[in-house]
Amino acid sequence: MAHVQSHKDLPTQFLSGSKTLSASLVIASFGSSKPYRSPAFDLKIELDPSAPPPSVEKPLRYGKLPEIHHIFKPDPKSPPKIITLVFTAAVIAALPSLLFVWLSLGANLNHTSKAFGSSPLSHGAFFLSILAMEAIFFMYYTSWNLFQTLPAAAAVGLVTFLSGSRALREVQGRRLAGLR
Repeated sequence: MAHVQSHKDLPTQFLSGSKTLSASLVIASFGSSKPYRSPAFDLKIELDPSAPPPSVEKPLRYGKLPEIHHIFKPDPKSPPKIITLVFTAAVIAALPSLLFVWLSLGANLNHTSKAFGSSPLSHGAFFLSILAMEAIFFMYYTSWNLFQTLPAAAAVGLVTFLSGSRALREVQGRRLAGLR
């Protein structure tokens, strides 16, 4: 007969009953054969009278819980106006430099009428879609959230991609023809 030194090692269900427990060895079988079942031993738990009675923890029950009140972060604020104005001025100041470098590298604005004459839809749609994307960025900065911005940017981006590839195909045709 084995003795357990402490009742804390046993489940509380064993400590609360006074009946003898019977252990059996069971081996399952497949098909129509009979499974093996044989008694192994009997277990009698004797409580120590000097030990405190076992505490029974209330089992976890799933049911209605108290309402959870979420606290969300406030919407992010725009940066101070002075920072916005400084960066806007920097971009506007860079435009003349960009145009100067563009012209010094050989940009030919005389071909603008040829480009719009041979492929007006693709060049016009490409230019307008770039402006529309800038308008979407402005709306996102001032009032839209990401869920309003993404679908609009996806639609305009698709138009930009398709019209830009056609416009660049026309430009490549002029370059291959020796018109630059």
